[in-house]
Amino acid sequence: MQDSKKKSAPGPRFVEAEGRAVTNWRILVGQTVQVWRYNEIVDEGCVESVTYDGKVLWLAQSGPIERRLVEKERGTGLRLRLMD
Repeated sequence: MQDSKKKSAPGPRFVEAEGRAVTNWRILVGQTVQVWRYNEIVDEGCVESVTYDGKVLWLAQSGPIERRLVEKERGTGLRLRLMD
C-alpha cells in the first residue's frame, strides 16, 4: 500500500495531515491539496472554499478546468502539500 502511494506522488512530497486522513475539510481553505480516491491521486489544487458542514469543497486548479466541486464520500480523502 505504501509503495503505491510513493509511485503516485510526483514532484514535491505529499503526506496526510498529522499522519491521518484530514477529516475536517474546513481547516484546509487556502491550502494546496491532493484529492485521493482509494489510494489513487485523482486531482490536485488549492482549496478555495468549503461548505459550513465541511462535506463539500471547491478546488481551484490551473488548466482548462479552473474549479472542481469535491464531495466528502467513502474512499475520498485529502492530503496536504508540504512545501520544501
